[in-house]
Amino acid sequence: MAPERDGSNTTTTATSRVLANQFAQPAWRIALWSVAYVTVLAVAVFGNLIVIWIILAHKRMRTVTNYFVLNLAFSDFSMAAFNTLINFIYAAHGDWYFGDVYCRFHNFFPVTAVFASIYSMAAIALDRYMAIIHPLKPRLSAKVTLGVIFCIWTLAVALAFPLCYFSTTRTLPGRTFCYVAWPRMVDDPFMYHIIVTVLVYVLPLAVMGITYTVIGVSLWGSEIPGDSSENYHAQLRAKRKVI
Repeated sequence: MAPERDGSNTTTTATSRVLANQFAQPAWRIALWSVAYVTVLAVAVFGNLIVIWIILAHKRMRTVTNYFVLNLAFSDFSMAAFNTLINFIYAAHGDWYFGDVYCRFHNFFPVTAVFASIYSMAAIALDRYMAIIHPLKPRLSAKVTLGVIFCIWTLAVALAFPLCYFSTTRTLPGRTFCYVAWPRMVDDPFMYHIIVTVLVYVLPLAVMGITYTVIGVSLWGSEIPGDSSENYHAQLRAKRKVI
């Protein structure tokens, strides 16, 4: 019986090692990932911080469009600062070190930030549409713009909340991982992903596509502002010669 127990222990040890090491990455791949992640993190963090500082530090930059640009920069900066490094560590080691609370935040915040970023771009498209196609209509005030930004973040939090609620951690021999444990109901995760796809991709893409297409067609068919001025001065010179 002793040899059988030893064989069982050996098999259990080997199985534990496989579970512990099946997600381990070779050193060269981790080095390439390190370069890529550090580059993305540096550009995203410092680039967006510069944009935020320029808009906040200069009063003349605080326009309606720039408020949406500020919101876009803040959401991109936040996602880079709070999730990019954690993603790299988790992908490189295949082990979750950051606990259950941050697991919930880690799955929740990227969707929130992406929603806020995309709808900020859609709001910029609508603002440009109103400024170019309907220049005589009143623009949004600063308070209304801040209210729109607040609504964007509220909808973003509501959309991503199921990911926070159902996120959890699980510990196996030699490894802990973070995942979304959807309830065992038919089509619930599928319907959620359909809703996210429509709200985050299809709807904003349709808004931006329509508005920028109308703007492009309108500007393409209009005269260049300098041309009318040059024609006016040419006619004026011709009249002077006649006189």
